Amino acid sequence: MEETYPKLFDCPDYLRGKYCHALCNYRHQTVEEKEAIERYRESFSMKLNSKQSKRFGPVYIIAGPERSGTSWLFNAVRLLLIHEESAFGPGDSYRLNHITKNDLETRLIEACGRPLVVRTMRIPDSDWAEGLDRSGHGYKVFVAHRDLRDVIDDCLTIGWMKHDLGVILSRLKAYMTAYEYWRAMAKGDFRYESIHSEPVEQIKHLARLIGIESTHAEHIASEINSLRPGQAVGPDQVTKMWPAQRVIEASRANGDDEPEKKTDENGNDASTVVVVPEQAKLLESERKKIRDAHSDYHDRYGYV
Repeated sequence: MEETYPKLFDCPDYLRGKYCHALCNYRHQTVEEKEAIERYRESFSMKLNSKQSKRFGPVYIIAGPERSGTSWLFNAVRLLLIHEESAFGPGDSYRLNHITKNDLETRLIEACGRPLVVRTMRIPDSDWAEGLDRSGHGYKVFVAHRDLRDVIDDCLTIGWMKHDLGVILSRLKAYMTAYEYWRAMAKGDFRYESIHSEPVEQIKHLARLIGIESTHAEHIASEINSLRPGQAVGPDQVTKMWPAQRVIEASRANGDDEPEKKTDENGNDASTVVVVPEQAKLLESERKKIRDAHSDYHDRYGYV
């Protein structure tokens, strides 16, 4: 029987059509990604052998809190590696709450030279990058920034955070500690507002930082915009988008609280994006305290 490729981190529940744990770190790929991997293997004669299994591809790390643009960055990198000509081929994409050296190396060996695309929100183990760059490919970190007050407003609206200033400031402190760690080594620092106002240009910029030519930036931008979140119990295991991920984008795009109607290519009604009314906004006094608590950050990016 032909060996299934790859297999180490395949999720049994996902393969049986069941929904897996919300923070599952296993590999989940679309049919499109699996086909791209097979094309890559055929074009480069990538056969499973001990020599090539030790060849490490690059690691792309997307770091930062939810609602800051990291979901967009994660999927932009993932789709760039699928659609554009990359010397390393399509990536294996994961959400890892905590990055360790052993975990990365195991996944890199299984990828047989293809990249890893990793999304995280925490500071990794101190030796996470030790010995990682065996073949000169290394790792590239990308972060996204946004006015922290708007991040919290969105989290409150979605229901991801308790409206308690003490809780909010504590959570932000943890966010910022991890963010500054990753920012210090980041190859690219993306502005949330630019991601949404000029996505094609941002994808082209991201491609240049990765080192590939972007000829499908408009298609990728459209595909990212069409992505839909997972079920109510957790994020989609390919896109890593949470169930409420599209709520606020849809609301802002429509300018009201009506559901956004979508039609397919035949003009029939398609999926509906659920929109909730604006609620649980920060008070002005709370916004000021958040601004003051992280004044260096807000000053750096011009968030008055």
